Amino acid sequence: MFIVPISSAISPLESVSKVFDGREEGVRKEDADAPSFLDVFKGIYNNAVDANRQKQDDIISLLLGEADNIEEIQANIAKAQIATDLLVTVKNAAVDTYNEIIKMSI
Repeated sequence: MFIVPISSAISPLESVSKVFDGREEGVRKEDADAPSFLDVFKGIYNNAVDANRQKQDDIISLLLGEADNIEEIQANIAKAQIATDLLVTVKNAAVDTYNEIIKMSI
């Protein structure tokens, strides 16, 4: 017996099985191409490092009198602060999650 979906947005169960392509059970094609947590964390870390490096360069150029655009320096300082806050927040969430997993009893 085959049940026809009411909406065309709902696909039959048979087509869902085609999503799995002989990979590990439970890993879909879309998930295999998605970046891992490590990739995302490295991106956040590199963004924070680059933003802070730009902030330091801007501060040095401001102290030496080579800076012309104060608004851009202020924006770069804010960008570095936000990038650092994001990195710390993601790190804290990962550590909290790890601690919760460790506390679980099997």
